[in-house]
Amino acid sequence: MKKSKIILIGGVPGVGKTSISGYIASRLGINIVMSGDYLREFLRAYSFEDNDSMKYSVYDSWKDFGPMNEDNIIKGYLKQGNLLWKGLHRLISRAIENGESMIIEVLYFMPQFFQDFSKQDLLPLYLYISDEELHARRLNERGEFTHYNSPGSRLVSHLFEYRTIMTYTLRNINDAGIMVYDNLDYNKTRDEILKKAGDFAGRIPDK
Repeated sequence: MKKSKIILIGGVPGVGKTSISGYIASRLGINIVMSGDYLREFLRAYSFEDNDSMKYSVYDSWKDFGPMNEDNIIKGYLKQGNLLWKGLHRLISRAIENGESMIIEVLYFMPQFFQDFSKQDLLPLYLYISDEELHARRLNERGEFTHYNSPGSRLVSHLFEYRTIMTYTLRNINDAGIMVYDNLDYNKTRDEILKKAGDFAGRIPDK
């Protein structure tokens, strides 16, 4: 039976998830790329009054818990993430059952859900940017490369919320054996992930 290979690339907006996922997919000949943003948008159509956590963007998800502070930002992030991962878990399980390889790029990177999958089936990788000024520049530049009609300036105004989520995630994956990449040099990071993903998937990158 053909084995599926699922590559999960996590990170907050502006760290390079979308562009690197597309590059890896094209170089390794993986035909399915899933965006967590679109999965979240799909869920919004089915929000109910007693479970409407997806009505907010992640940077506003603290509003269900009181004033904006680090604790409430994380509470909102986890509430949304737990809901989204119910669907992602089913999606990954179906892909493995069908023998379909795919790349999933997602903001909600929650290691407790990875444990249900074999390391031979799922490769989780996490992107971040340690330099806050560089992170802001990358957010402003993303409209030139991937999100053409989504001004980065809007997201820069929520950099505190994003970096709070980033710091929380890094702390929680520190002991999980998950590869993390500080994307200070885009080309270097992209090539390192291509090699890691190619080794995992057993595929030689196209020239």
